[in-house]
Amino acid sequence: MGGDPDGAGRNRRPITQLMSLSSEIGVIFRKIINLRDSTDVRGTIEGIRSGINIQGYNIWILACAAIIASIGLDQDSPAVIIGAMLISPLMSPILGIGLSIGINDRKHLILALENFTIAMLASLVMSTLYFLITPLGKMNPSIASRTEPTLLDVLIAFTGGIAGIVAGSRKDKTNAIPGVAIATALMPPVCVAGYGLANANWPVFLGAIYLFFINSVFISLATYLMVRFLRFPFTEYQDADSKQKAFRWVLVFAFVVTIPSGIIFFNVIQRFQLSGQAETFIEEEVNNDNHQALGYRLIDKDTVTRFNIFMTGASLSDDSVAYLNQRLKAYGMEEVDLHFVQNLPDVSESDILTQARTELLSELLPQIEQQRSRMDSLRMRLVAFKEDSVLIDQLEGEMYSLYPGLRKFTYASVSVTCEQGTERDTLPAVLVNWKRGLRSSAIRQQEGQLKAWLPVRLGVDSCVVVRVE
Repeated sequence: MGGDPDGAGRNRRPITQLMSLSSEIGVIFRKIINLRDSTDVRGTIEGIRSGINIQGYNIWILACAAIIASIGLDQDSPAVIIGAMLISPLMSPILGIGLSIGINDRKHLILALENFTIAMLASLVMSTLYFLITPLGKMNPSIASRTEPTLLDVLIAFTGGIAGIVAGSRKDKTNAIPGVAIATALMPPVCVAGYGLANANWPVFLGAIYLFFINSVFISLATYLMVRFLRFPFTEYQDADSKQKAFRWVLVFAFVVTIPSGIIFFNVIQRFQLSGQAETFIEEEVNNDNHQALGYRLIDKDTVTRFNIFMTGASLSDDSVAYLNQRLKAYGMEEVDLHFVQNLPDVSESDILTQARTELLSELLPQIEQQRSRMDSLRMRLVAFKEDSVLIDQLEGEMYSLYPGLRKFTYASVSVTCEQGTERDTLPAVLVNWKRGLRSSAIRQQEGQLKAWLPVRLGVDSCVVVRVE
């Protein structure tokens, strides 16, 4: 009747042990992620403030970094671009903005904003001047990749900003700062904006300057949040209502800045899904023993996406093309306009044609060498040729799809003359430049296929392909 106190004690003992274990795990976890104990508050504030001013030696370093980054972008050289990011002092005023908002320091906030503007304008001016005078200055992957920022760029900037302020606030400084400078990539977007200004290419300018802007905003936001998390003291008193109001304004501003990148990211995802649908469609509906797709290209034309498939083997009949157009709906590609580029040579045909074209080229090459002084006129003819926008778009898309090692090419018509100096014929000439690092065997293989394919594609008896460095 009196109960079993010993039994009740035994039942409570596992619960007590579990609670004790949970408490110990919590202590260990808090110790692992603890930041406050090793934070150098005064040293961090003084360090960031000392780097805010972009003047004297800093402005010289900034100008050099802008030129180096522009050269790296112009040459499509990641190593040079990384070097420019490492020496650029652009991050200092951006950290200063986040710190000043976080500790309610209006004086240094104004100073940081002023120097941020100076740094941005100086970088923009130097890069614009470079791209105005460079003999190269062509669009390439390094430039194009910095014109459409997405939510992933926002995430990189935010996490990079957290890493930057955490590394900079330690009593024992870490080597993370150079990595943060590379990851957040502040200088290259400004230089791409300079490229856009120099070439009056406003979509490139706006896309690049927006990327720089969101990088700057989210590095500052990360700095602000970490400063408050680490409980840096306020320089000027701020009551609870003012703190909440400032926090809300910061978040609203960051959200508004993020909206365009979210839209771009949504479009990128749609494009990625469309590419997957296109590849599945080709594999399941197009490829068979009679014909194969060598490649494809999706081209946005107004409100319709043009789907070009480059074919080899037996030609598709009109009925087959109509059937395949109907099958697009089954793959979620209702708004796609399907086109086939047919009768492209396969590998065996390419080998035969390559041999014949090589013999022709060996005959014409000495004459072409004598015409190098006329290269400028050939480039001018390229401009005239580009007026036929439909043909040049098709040729460009097909060549880059079929020959992935191709870096760039120039097309023109060349007058081939006899040794006596009389004009003999006018031939299409293509000057090709292959990607750096591509093996010689791969270049020879793709060049041979290109020499065989071009006459068939252009509907001529022969054409000249010349490799230029």
